[in-house]
Amino acid sequence: MRTLTDIQQRILKEEYPTMSFDSDADIERYFELRKNGRMADALALYNNRLKRKYPNDQQRTDLMRYYRSRDPRYSEILRDNMIDLSERLVARTSYVIDLLTKEIDTVDMTDAYSVIKLAEGLLSVISPDRYVAIAFTEKYVRYAKAMSHRHAEMERTAELIRLYVTDTIESVQDFKKDREEKRRQKARQIQHRTDRQQSGFDLSKIVFSQEDLFRIQISPTITRTEDIVIAYCLKYWNLAADPTFEKTVFLYSRKYRTNHNDIFQAIRNGRIHGWKDEEILNAVLSTVVTGYYYSISGDVYLQRTWARYKTEPQIAGTLHAVPTETKTLPTSIKKAPSSAKKTRKTPRVVLQKQASRQTLRSAKAIGPGKKKIEPFKARTASLRRGKPELPGAPTLKPNSVADMIRKMTGKTYTVYKDLFFRGVRPSIRTVLSSSSIKRGNLFGNRQNDAEEIVYDFLHAHYDDPYQNWKDSNEKKSLEGLGYAMPALEPVIEGWIKSNE
Repeated sequence: MRTLTDIQQRILKEEYPTMSFDSDADIERYFELRKNGRMADALALYNNRLKRKYPNDQQRTDLMRYYRSRDPRYSEILRDNMIDLSERLVARTSYVIDLLTKEIDTVDMTDAYSVIKLAEGLLSVISPDRYVAIAFTEKYVRYAKAMSHRHAEMERTAELIRLYVTDTIESVQDFKKDREEKRRQKARQIQHRTDRQQSGFDLSKIVFSQEDLFRIQISPTITRTEDIVIAYCLKYWNLAADPTFEKTVFLYSRKYRTNHNDIFQAIRNGRIHGWKDEEILNAVLSTVVTGYYYSISGDVYLQRTWARYKTEPQIAGTLHAVPTETKTLPTSIKKAPSSAKKTRKTPRVVLQKQASRQTLRSAKAIGPGKKKIEPFKARTASLRRGKPELPGAPTLKPNSVADMIRKMTGKTYTVYKDLFFRGVRPSIRTVLSSSSIKRGNLFGNRQNDAEEIVYDFLHAHYDDPYQNWKDSNEKKSLEGLGYAMPALEPVIEGWIKSNE
């Protein structure tokens, strides 16, 4: 009488968790579906699962008939079919292990091309979902160990897939950086040739004064997306109807290939056509960011901060309305792109003369003996020094978990949220272990409850700029469990160290 080996039982149980060794839940469910009149579901179960488990038509027919008639031979034929199924599974598992480890011994991890070729080939065979591929290879590592069949090679294959999917192979990283730099360099060369052909003059010869740069640029220390939008709006809001500044921004963007002109045009179009402030802010936001970007807390922060700036006396007086009927604006726009011959000779002189005439007209309008009041100048100066907040206004420091991660890692982009929460629990446990203020039962749930409190707080306030851990109810609940955690930074720092 044939029997199932331990390896066969283990693989059979992992591949078919609902199957026991004296009954089959799929057969029972098939007849239950038929009894309830769900013939379509019963047929799908029969074709998708039962025919795959029992490919022999005669044996499958006998098995179904014996079960329905409660024949004692059902258990015997079911066991024979399980043994046949387990033998096929073991043979298939050996084949898959051989396929996955066929080239792992010959790959050079320092050769990026070889690594990419092997990893992409394995991923195309395993699954289009790359993170599913990691779990798949780890499962076959367990099979290889149980079968004592190419276990070391299978471990190396799983490690290769994990490193490749998480983009932590040094040679591949260098290869991608070099390829991206070559692509950018080629794009810059093409754009440079296009600029010269379209403009009719060499943009590299244009020199911008410090005053021009101050009016165009914002402080490089402003890194949050919403703060960048507000800074550009404060810079360009009152210059929307200035044709001289419009041409200056256009030339600056063409020379340095930036999006300053696109941002200016978004503000200019909104103000001339009478858009609402939130519509202008959203237009600038869509120009500043690349790809899909939306954050509920970020949108609330953007609207509230801009509304607060509009009510500040230092700024509200400068953010005057642009007339909807600007008869001089179209004429200036038509005159702005002067003849190519003049532009090729002295583009800098033309810009300086126009700026001088604009300054002279402003001085005449003020009149002699009067001191010119420039409330906007102090604001733009603070932006240039890297202080995005108004003088005298309450300082708003980014305080969301994402902002804390950016600050501690020094990165300017938001860390992928799922990546953070996939690996932060060990850091939480480490910090809790060192912050316990009372001794508890080693086998109790005190630390597990505390870990869930911290994890849920981080998840709920990941993008919340107003989160306040020090005064939160979660911190008090943590203290009630016997843990003193005054700040979240140690948890984030521990996560950063584990990912270095």
